[in-house]
Amino acid sequence: MQMAMLHGPGDLRLDNVQRPVAGPADIVVKLRASGICGTDLHFRHMGPRFAAPMPLGHEWAGEVIEAGPEVKSYQVGDRVAYNSNNSPADMGRGGEFGGFSEYVALREVDGHIQSLCRVPDGVSLDHAALVEPLSVAMHAVNRADPRPGETVTIFGVGPIGLGIVTALRLRGVEDIIAFDLSALRRERAVALGARAAFDPRENPPAEILKQVRGAAPIWGTDFPRTDIYFEVSGAPGLLGQIVDFAYKRSRIITVAMQRHPVAVNATRIMSAEISIIGAQGYPTEFPEVMDRLARGEIDPEAMITHRLPFTDFLNAFEVADNADGAAKVVLTFD
Repeated sequence: MQMAMLHGPGDLRLDNVQRPVAGPADIVVKLRASGICGTDLHFRHMGPRFAAPMPLGHEWAGEVIEAGPEVKSYQVGDRVAYNSNNSPADMGRGGEFGGFSEYVALREVDGHIQSLCRVPDGVSLDHAALVEPLSVAMHAVNRADPRPGETVTIFGVGPIGLGIVTALRLRGVEDIIAFDLSALRRERAVALGARAAFDPRENPPAEILKQVRGAAPIWGTDFPRTDIYFEVSGAPGLLGQIVDFAYKRSRIITVAMQRHPVAVNATRIMSAEISIIGAQGYPTEFPEVMDRLARGEIDPEAMITHRLPFTDFLNAFEVADNADGAAKVVLTFD
């Protein structure tokens, strides 16, 4: 079978490897869909975490096709999605397997049944593969803990940012403004429920927020009114800029990976009582997102811009790395 392997910075290949076989306590899953994550794109640029080559991919869903005689938690025919944040298998981040492959094995699966979540009837496997990024988004919103009537600004509406729009609307938040360089992603944000979306190159965020939401003074200087900011872009220097114009007691949720140290005005954080809150992964949200998907409360289709066959994997990575032309890219398997 073929599996995507990262051999070094920028050196991503589809390697021919032996198809896994289930041991007595293992299962083998035939993958049906995998999402390309921003973390995968970062890894391609940075190289493997540990030893090379490293299998890549952690957003996937598929069907159990083999189960060892000792396995009690899953059986052949089960449709499952991988709960990466709660799995010791560490798929796609240094583990034995990655989700950009035709088959994966989960060893001694009864000891970590939380590694998988059953996919309910009526949920497609390509949508189930997106429970992972949607869970990241829901956790970020849970960390922000928005209250009714609060205003939110999102910087970066790629797949995670679009998921944040969705999760905010589920919490009843209506006043959402997004900034992104990509016209396509701005359009998707509005389709999912953002009030408006702007290109920050043409519309300076602080000025736009003053125009849209008004301003209020702090020690004689006007600042735009916004309660919550999500920094999902990872743009150099942006976090410091948000601190500079954030209103009193606003909350800044940092979700994006920052490739370099970030300088912020700590005196401004103190004097304006700004909270900076990190959000990483999804310790508890995965099952809830799957349930909401099954109930029709979440429609991930608006996030998907491309479905490409696994045989076109290397091209799919180039498509996903072009923010102007793509949001979520899903790989499908025969």
